[in-house]
Amino acid sequence: MIARAVDAIARRVAVKLTLTLLGFVAVSLLAAGLYLDRALQAFAAGALEARLVTAARLLEDESRTLLRTAAAPIELHLFATRASRSTDSRITVIAVDGRVLADSAVRPEDLPRVENHADRPEVRRAAAGATGRDVRTSETVHEPLFYVAHPVLDDARVIGIIRLALPMSVVTGSRSALHRVMLIGGVMALAVAFAIGLLLSRRITQPVVELQQIARRMSDGDFAARAPLGSGDEIGALGQALNVMAGRLRDKLEDLEQEQTKVRAILDAIVDGVMAVDGHDDVLFMNERARAMFGLAAALVGPKPLLEVVRNAELHAIARDARVTRGADPVRREVRLATPGNRIVQVNAVRLELAGGRTGAVMVLHDVTELRRLEQMRTEFVANVSHELRTPLTAIQGYVETLLGTASDDPEQRTKFLEVVHRHAERLGRLLNDLTDLSNIELGKVALNLEPLRLAEVVDSALTVVRPAAGARQVSLATEVPADLPLVHADHDRLQQILINLVDNAVKYSREGGAVVVRGRMANPSTAEVAVADTGVGIPPSDLPRVTERFYRVDKARSRQLGGTGLGLAIVKHLVHAHGGQLSIDSELGRGTTVRFTLPTGIMGGPEMAPHTPPRSEPSREVRGRTCETRDGPR
Repeated sequence: MIARAVDAIARRVAVKLTLTLLGFVAVSLLAAGLYLDRALQAFAAGALEARLVTAARLLEDESRTLLRTAAAPIELHLFATRASRSTDSRITVIAVDGRVLADSAVRPEDLPRVENHADRPEVRRAAAGATGRDVRTSETVHEPLFYVAHPVLDDARVIGIIRLALPMSVVTGSRSALHRVMLIGGVMALAVAFAIGLLLSRRITQPVVELQQIARRMSDGDFAARAPLGSGDEIGALGQALNVMAGRLRDKLEDLEQEQTKVRAILDAIVDGVMAVDGHDDVLFMNERARAMFGLAAALVGPKPLLEVVRNAELHAIARDARVTRGADPVRREVRLATPGNRIVQVNAVRLELAGGRTGAVMVLHDVTELRRLEQMRTEFVANVSHELRTPLTAIQGYVETLLGTASDDPEQRTKFLEVVHRHAERLGRLLNDLTDLSNIELGKVALNLEPLRLAEVVDSALTVVRPAAGARQVSLATEVPADLPLVHADHDRLQQILINLVDNAVKYSREGGAVVVRGRMANPSTAEVAVADTGVGIPPSDLPRVTERFYRVDKARSRQLGGTGLGLAIVKHLVHAHGGQLSIDSELGRGTTVRFTLPTGIMGGPEMAPHTPPRSEPSREVRGRTCETRDGPR
């Protein structure tokens, strides 16, 4: 009888607990589902907007070119169709006044029937220079669309608008999928809750045993354990007290762990190195950046002596000075680390107050290696420019003073002096032109007129310019550029300038009777490689890393004697990089030098053949208003 009564009570408790748990889970799932549904809709719309804005910015350059040149409607339609396929969206090209110039969903012949879009909200905003967005049913394709309109700027002036659109079904489809997942998850959660309710009901029948087990687990440090609260008697109150105590202890421990994790994450995210030492110069902490500076792979386990972790007496002295300094100003010094690359760090150290009245130091290490290198380069550049300008100016001044004196009475002597003055003035002009050209290239002020070019034709035109100088030095010129080489995507004049610089440089530093060969090949399916090889004096290995620096010369006397300014290879390097290529130099003393650079072909498939075009006229020595007198190299 008693057993049956206990079983009945247990069943009633189990039913109540199970129904309560199921109701709680159901309400929680419903609330979570409503929240997730709205959150997903907002997230999907935001992701869709970000996708369309990114695609519009990627298409801005090509659309700017088409709008700037007033491309034909068929060209705009082809651009819109191609862009639509690549972005999986509807593309519309719109004039500033709202006229539709091209639409991937409308045939060109139907465009005149498309109404003006100037009153569209997203178009109005784009015409004002900002990115516009809107969601509405399209009057052209008759379905709800998400629109993003992006202005096409030309010198800060809106010359057109490119608009992308995607159907809102993309968002609703994601919501439908979430609803299915939530339904399945809800059923599974209810099933799990039902099973848990049955299990908990059995445990409630033995409250004393449960409380004993919970108390033992808490004493072992398991504060996640909870006592069942099945009754309101003394045992239930005791269980509740245990639960409250365990919850508070767990919350305190979790808060402490979270704070420690947060502090470590913040310190590891700092771009500067941070380390703390105690009064015995034992390292208490080093963030990830500090470990990288000192070449330490793993985090420190326990305090370790500073001189054992970092073998640098200066850091030891800085930490000692910071501990005894009570002022607000930190101890600040620069230290050179004995690490690969001899990195230079600026150390700022302050006093650290520890528990028990002990003191330590916190040091922040800022890597200034690159800054010091740039300062050194700036100093060298100013010195080089001053020297290069002073040499011809001094010569001009000296000869002019002589002309103003006795030499002016001797016509032959006067002519000789004037020739010297003229030569130095030309050198000064070349230097200033090269400096201006290099500055414009580095600042991105030189616009490249990229077009498909036959590499062999450009090489031949460059050799035509250099051939007289090569003949005077009895240096033979040869080309090994296949006629069927795919077209390179480059600026003709700038590519010719690169080749003239390299070939003329090779001729200057080749011995009499030497040879210069220009070779061309495909480095990979989308990149062509050009190599200019000579049989000259070569470059020492120690000088190779610096030969493309401004004013750097291996043989300064010979370079000036040959009329070089020391800027040729620097200009070549920047022009190659502007084309999206790479420059490399291989050399062997006494055997010659090979300069290689790459150019994109603009293709990913097989060779692209160009239609036959008549050869260009005699190559001009002018390249976009700047003469090709930078043909020198730092040898």
